[in-house]
Amino acid sequence: MNLLITNDDGISSAGIKALERVLGKSYKTYLIAPLKERSVTSMALTVFQGMRVERINDNHYIADGFPVDCVNIGLYAEIFPKIDFVISGINRGVNMGYDVHYSGTVGAAKHGALHGIPSLAVSSGRIDPEDGYEKEAELVLTFLETYKSQIQSGEIWNLNFPPEISGTGTISELVFTRLGRRRYSEKYEKKQIIEGVSEFQLNGSLLGHDEETGTDFEAYYQGKIPVTPIQLDLTEKNRLKELQTK
Repeated sequence: MNLLITNDDGISSAGIKALERVLGKSYKTYLIAPLKERSVTSMALTVFQGMRVERINDNHYIADGFPVDCVNIGLYAEIFPKIDFVISGINRGVNMGYDVHYSGTVGAAKHGALHGIPSLAVSSGRIDPEDGYEKEAELVLTFLETYKSQIQSGEIWNLNFPPEISGTGTISELVFTRLGRRRYSEKYEKKQIIEGVSEFQLNGSLLGHDEETGTDFEAYYQGKIPVTPIQLDLTEKNRLKELQTK
């Protein structure tokens, strides 16, 4: 099986290196990642302008673009063989609840699914761990052996690792969940440049979430490994049916 690996933290991030190193033991891996960090870019795609792409070797490229660009190039620029599976991550920080709408990590996986490729987004609550996300990468390898055939066309599975996994600490602690409700609190720093012209800078958001059962947040904070199947079709089917029968 040919795996396409990308991320939104950039080519030099520890998470993508760990995935390439560990998954390469069992699969043919092809890596293409952004030159620099491209977090919070969702499904941004570069069109009508060129991108610089650098070949490191036959299996490893760098693109001066977004995570979705990397997936698109990997699938269609004829630099790799036919790709069977897309993995995006391991992200430095979690992507749960409504984060999936902003995340470049999840966006890259969604682009794979958009083109009919089974896709997995992987994130971790550990920030810059000493082992370079080796633990999570080994668990992803086990996850693939167990679940890769169950990811259906057009689906994205969103997987998040807590800093400390409860129980056995293995993939057996995985639970299937729905997305929770993320709450964001924003504050901009303002710097006046000249009269009438200011610079506004958002240095991240204060994050909260609703306490609900059955969500990725609940499982994560219990030390479990939440995985949520996400679909591309955003139609609110119950609401549509209600409106159509009025």
